Amino acid sequence: MLSRSSIQLNYSLMFIVTLALVFGALFIGIHQLKTRQLRNEAMAVAEQVVAFRAWIANTGVVWVDHLAPEFKDFLGKRTSGTTEAFYSKNPALATRELSEIVSQTATRATFRVTSDEYRNPANAPDRFEIASLQAFKKDRDLKYADNLEGGYYRYTQPIFVQQSCLKCHGDPKDAPPEVIEKYGDKRAFGYKVGDVRGIISVKLPDVTLGDVLMSVLNPYTLGLIALAFVLNFSYTQRAIIVRLKGLARTTERIANGELDLPLETKPGSRNEMDHVTRAVDLLRNSVVVAIKRLQKNLS
Repeated sequence: MLSRSSIQLNYSLMFIVTLALVFGALFIGIHQLKTRQLRNEAMAVAEQVVAFRAWIANTGVVWVDHLAPEFKDFLGKRTSGTTEAFYSKNPALATRELSEIVSQTATRATFRVTSDEYRNPANAPDRFEIASLQAFKKDRDLKYADNLEGGYYRYTQPIFVQQSCLKCHGDPKDAPPEVIEKYGDKRAFGYKVGDVRGIISVKLPDVTLGDVLMSVLNPYTLGLIALAFVLNFSYTQRAIIVRLKGLARTTERIANGELDLPLETKPGSRNEMDHVTRAVDLLRNSVVVAIKRLQKNLS
């Protein structure tokens, strides 16, 4: 079908297909850019949580001199004198309180720490987090897991047991009395260095393709893209299609006997259309010479 259609029609069809491919590639690139942006943001949050937990774990616990009304939970208690008391917070408690504080701020990212061996029912993993835990335990080289779910970008990153973690998650016999008193001696023990203790789970509002397009395709970018296509289409029309149509009409007139019809040739030009025009002009001159010879021989 295309071989019998006009070059102008074929070019117009190819131009439309090219546009579709370009915009398809653009959307794929924008989707990858969006995912990479969300992943990098979530990864930065997770690394900050890792550093925060490591700081607490390296010191054992942190002690506070009073409990905030919304965070009454604590691990151990020590009194100084008759009235002053200090309360300890382990990495799990401190991280959970930090995550609740962050969730109430204007920040986009929220996070929490969970495990399949959780001690607090509030830290129970959901379906995506359970799947992530299983994946990390199956493949220790897996750095992260992510997914888009319900208008949110979900990201998880494994937490590996460090030497400082064994005090509370190794042998129950070595655990501090306050840990045994609060959590018992059955759950979240028996870990070794390098084991997957749990995950950091980060949630971010998904960024729509429209939002990314608005940030990438500003009026200047759109204008340049449109100008590029207009210039391409205009040049092809004027430099090839229009000249081909004109040459076809001229050739038909020559074939109908207008042998003195002038053709505009450009000697030395490398333009293929000029080459075709010169070829037609040479053919026209050859026909004129042949006719003159024939007429001379007949006379």
